[in-house]
Amino acid sequence: MLIFISTLVSVGFGYLFFRIVKPKSEIGSKANFYARTFLAWSLFISTSFYIQPFAMSPSINNLTPWFSVAIPFGLIATIIGYLYGKFR
Repeated sequence: MLIFISTLVSVGFGYLFFRIVKPKSEIGSKANFYARTFLAWSLFISTSFYIQPFAMSPSINNLTPWFSVAIPFGLIATIIGYLYGKFR
């Protein structure tokens, strides 16, 4: 039961980060819109999978794997989204 609850919490945090980062509409340049959209999806995916240990037992040691995945994955997704929007 604890695994199910931690999975729900991690997906909830992922959705929260997704809603915060994703732009409301395509205002401004397409490159920035797609960069933020790709970043939002990458945060949702990395948070849903890698923050589960933190939801089970909150400590800074359990956040380290999430940081080590979310930061590089987010940077790569932002760059790919920016390039996609720039050349689309």
